[in-house]
Amino acid sequence: MSLYLTHRPSSFAEVIGNSQVVESLQTLLSKKNPPHAYLLIGPTGCGKTTVGRIIADTLGCRGSDYREVDSAEMRGIDTIRDIKKQATFQALEGSCRVWLIDECHKMTNDAQNALLKLLEDTPDHVYIILATTDPQKLIPTIKGRCSTFSMTPLKDKEMHKLLRKVVSSESDKLEIEVYNQIIQDSLGHPRNALQILE
Repeated sequence: MSLYLTHRPSSFAEVIGNSQVVESLQTLLSKKNPPHAYLLIGPTGCGKTTVGRIIADTLGCRGSDYREVDSAEMRGIDTIRDIKKQATFQALEGSCRVWLIDECHKMTNDAQNALLKLLEDTPDHVYIILATTDPQKLIPTIKGRCSTFSMTPLKDKEMHKLLRKVVSSESDKLEIEVYNQIIQDSLGHPRNALQILE
């Protein structure tokens, strides 16, 4: 398994960087009735899907009740119709069902409008998480229905902390020049950095 997958955070406490997003989400999710729709915005490889999975886990979603949909491949209205149909069923393994729709800006206009209806009338046991690198391509009404969080690339200090943590856990050592080069080449994206490190 790649370093990026092996060292993927599984809780908010393990997330390095984006501290304001993490704190805001922790506050929101601790409420008795948290929102049912979340929109995670940010460049590729900055942790949107990882944070989405942590949101689902914090909500009490378990096992097969969690689904990820890649809109780059399944972008049509049939995908949303299937989600709406499945959303009528109760959770099997946890307290709720969660769909994370990745690259949601690639959904067709019809699919986005169908999704909007689900967001407007979401069953109590269902939560929708949207992740996108290009929020401008979403219809405004979808954005208006979601609690939105902007993920940003890691700062150099944060990236250095991440790399040192991974290198240490792998029982290895690196020269400071290597750390600096990886930080420079990764452009603040954790996935890039760990792929380069590997």
